[in-house]
Amino acid sequence: MLGLEELIGLEVVSSDARVVGTVEGVSINTNDWRVAAIRVGLRRSVGESIGARRYMFSIEKVLMSTEYIESVSDTVIMNAPVSAVIETLMEEDDTLIPAGGLMGMRVICVNARKLGTVDNIFIEPKRKWSIPYLQVKLDREAGSSLNMQHGLLNAPLAPVPTARIRAMGDMIMLDITLEELRQQVAGNTQDQN
Repeated sequence: MLGLEELIGLEVVSSDARVVGTVEGVSINTNDWRVAAIRVGLRRSVGESIGARRYMFSIEKVLMSTEYIESVSDTVIMNAPVSAVIETLMEEDDTLIPAGGLMGMRVICVNARKLGTVDNIFIEPKRKWSIPYLQVKLDREAGSSLNMQHGLLNAPLAPVPTARIRAMGDMIMLDITLEELRQQVAGNTQDQN
């Protein structure tokens, strides 16, 4: 599993060992909480070969379907050669939201208690790019309620399963209470020990 910040900035390499570009972001389908595509800033030579628009001071950014990603570690490796990059591309779609749109979004519990804001998104590329949970930076009161200590400079972080998201609009609403989340966090802590 990797966090969004670990994925951003990785080089994207074709199956014939050519650098295609760099990961600039991801697009998420919130109906099934999966990363449907990665946003790639194309190398100029690749952009020219597929007829992408040319910008004077920036690079073309495209959506590449995650179906064409073979593996992710220190780089992102495609399962297609550089000559097939155009076949991997997806059109912008209203069903997909950029991950950046989730970062900093407020999270509340079903009983209207504020939890905090989205701090990170965790992705499992080996499980069809699923997003099992969001990491939430807890508000001071929520951290106290969950028995998590605020550091001098850092707020505590809590994993919130995407399966518990009830609705999403101007904020994310969970289908659990703060008490239920406390029990879940305590259970996860005990499982790790």
